[in-house]
Amino acid sequence: MDRLTLWCLLVWTFVPIAASAGGPPGDLQLNPLGIGTTAPLAARHAGDGSNRLFIADRSGVIVIYDVNTGQQLAQNFLDISGLVDTTFEGGLLGLAFHPEYANNGYFYLNYTRTGSGGNPLTTVIARYRVSAGDPNVADPASGLEILTVDQPAANHNGGDLHFGSDGHLYIGMGDGGASSATSQNMSTLLGKMLRIAPCAAASCPSPYTIPADNPFVGTATPDEIWSIGFRNPYRWSFDRETGDMFVADVGEGSREEVSFESEQAAGGLNYGWNCREGDIPGPGGCSGSFVDPIVAYDHSQSRCSITGGYRYRGCIQGLRGTYVFSDFCGGQVYFANEGTPGNWSFSEWTDLSGSVLGFGEDEGGELYLLQFSSISRFESATGCVAASIFDDGFESGIPMRASSN
Repeated sequence: MDRLTLWCLLVWTFVPIAASAGGPPGDLQLNPLGIGTTAPLAARHAGDGSNRLFIADRSGVIVIYDVNTGQQLAQNFLDISGLVDTTFEGGLLGLAFHPEYANNGYFYLNYTRTGSGGNPLTTVIARYRVSAGDPNVADPASGLEILTVDQPAANHNGGDLHFGSDGHLYIGMGDGGASSATSQNMSTLLGKMLRIAPCAAASCPSPYTIPADNPFVGTATPDEIWSIGFRNPYRWSFDRETGDMFVADVGEGSREEVSFESEQAAGGLNYGWNCREGDIPGPGGCSGSFVDPIVAYDHSQSRCSITGGYRYRGCIQGLRGTYVFSDFCGGQVYFANEGTPGNWSFSEWTDLSGSVLGFGEDEGGELYLLQFSSISRFESATGCVAASIFDDGFESGIPMRASSN
């Protein structure tokens, strides 16, 4: 089922949920923060030491929440609603800050604009810059489209993008919708994870280059492709401590899945769609060598569309190391943990009355849950220790390993 077929405004009332014994602390709860957004899809920090959380709303507006003061700033950071087409699953879908944002002021957006040539939408990866005079306001005139991808349908746009520990920008692309088989088609960027090396300096000859170790460089396949076989990697993330990638890929009629990629992976992996759907055969009827998901679940219990989250690395003991995710249709919040190496299991923590649109992570590694008109933070009074001892700087402007380019 498609995620935004179900877009509607839902009201959620906060109720503290007790955690099970041996897991997160018993007082773990979601604390609503009163941030004024309608459909928040991404919450990111800038890695500049300011402890600000930037929330990208589907409409094209980005607001700032000051974690230190617990207040939303009155002025928008950026408003590109005039550029964004929100048809079906379109909108402002992703936000990522350059690892050197504190020095260069660059950040990147993933949004859809009205398509051309018969395509309903076009995915745009654009670079923007903070204004010269105010760190809380971006310069709307600084926008530069660095990559565009035509969308044959208005769904399965993917939308998330993040900088990896290598300093490169990774972009999750959906398969273009309309029961498309593009994910196994090596001539298109659709249904793929892309990897580029943005150039954020005035002297750059182009806004990005191709990392020399991308797996398909020098072949007939587009050089930007890092891995293939995704249906709709709507929300995915990197583990800030290890650099490992967790990709929640929205299924079709039977399975939802989370795929894992080690930080040491060399790229070129195939995650299966449409030959596989999660852990079962897919509608493509093809065979090959595919990466199995670490988590897969069916569409019982009103579930139909996975919403990926983060591997928690904040201060709450008992939750650290847990991959937290949800389902857009069912509203369940799940905790997944690795037992023996490579073997994961998951369980339901709570079932919310409203859809979960996404998750966010602040500079201290604390986790936020995004719903229609509501943003909440995972909190515990008894299970927290000083976050600073866990802060390694990943996605805070200090890449963990050297760039290959």
